[in-house]
Amino acid sequence: MKPSNLEKEKKQSKVSLLLDPEDIKFLANEWRKIPEDVPQSVSEAWARIAFRASTALHKSGIDYEPEFPEESMKYKKS
Repeated sequence: MKPSNLEKEKKQSKVSLLLDPEDIKFLANEWRKIPEDVPQSVSEAWARIAFRASTALHKSGIDYEPEFPEESMKYKKS
C-alpha cells in the first residue's frame, strides 16, 4: 500500500478517516439504498463516498464484492 502524502492531502482539503474494512465496505454499498428521487447533490455525494471507499479497499488489497440490495432493503422517502 502506498503511504498517504499528508501535505498533498491537506492542500486538497482532505482528511484521513480511519475505519475498519467492514465499515468501509458498508459505505461502499450503502449508496445503492438511497431513493432514486433524492436531490442530485445527495446522489453525487454518495457516489463519491462509495467510489472512494471501494478505492481504499482496493489500494489496501482487501477483497470487496459489491452488494446489490433487494428493493425492500432500499431507503424510502417519507
